[in-house]
Amino acid sequence: MSTAAPLLEVRHLGKRFALPRTRLWGPSDHLLALSEVSFKLEAGKSLGVVGESGSGKSTLARLVMALDVPSAGQVLMNGVDLHALGADDLRRARSGFQMVFQDPYGSLDPRQKVLDIVTEPLACLSVGGPVSRAEQRERADLALSEVGLRSADLDKYPHEFSGGQRQRIAIARALITRPALIVADEPVSALDVSVQAQVLNLMMDLQERYGLSYLFVSHDLAVVNLMCDDVLVLQSGHVVEHASAEQIFKRPEHPYTRALLSAIPGHGSRPIEESR
Repeated sequence: MSTAAPLLEVRHLGKRFALPRTRLWGPSDHLLALSEVSFKLEAGKSLGVVGESGSGKSTLARLVMALDVPSAGQVLMNGVDLHALGADDLRRARSGFQMVFQDPYGSLDPRQKVLDIVTEPLACLSVGGPVSRAEQRERADLALSEVGLRSADLDKYPHEFSGGQRQRIAIARALITRPALIVADEPVSALDVSVQAQVLNLMMDLQERYGLSYLFVSHDLAVVNLMCDDVLVLQSGHVVEHASAEQIFKRPEHPYTRALLSAIPGHGSRPIEESR
């Protein structure tokens, strides 16, 4: 009896970046950003990716989103290798996975109204064929209501909103194609602490409502503990530990993981867990 493929599977993923040439003759030097990264993510689950700056977290997110090309390995969505697809097939596949970026101030075009920002994936991905302007507005209205904003907000510009509201707009944009996976790259790190809690609660509510999977990239282990079922720990592009969140936070095995945990204020009592 065959077993269904996981929603997302990463196999032996690697990425090398060429460095500026420092000598006239000889090969260019390279920076190894990721090496032999492998994991699986099942539908409806969340995987946290943690590590210090430069550990390869954002590089991994971009490779999963097929925004960069890997030097080695595969990224499979429902068993399909994204990096083996042609441009048209990849564009169609993108409706199933969307991204929420770190900076709600930089990820929204200030010259566009919220309606155009939220419906942009519908136009770019041609999801289900051409979508009329009336249907785009209807779907954008629904997406905004799902993140706690109003229909009237569709006709406003990003500068008219707070940082937390802008991130809600970014989440609405990710939701509009009804993806199975959202890659969230430091989605609350630019927000005030009180607003962080609101956005995280929204993301958990949406996951429960729609069965979303999250690949949640963060340097904040307390947030990862709140959001994720499993945790992948990256150090200098290598996976040093991969286990359930419970094991990572109660019985970390690798010294690097223990060092990361020691930086969490009050770790041991883990007060953030009380808000679940």
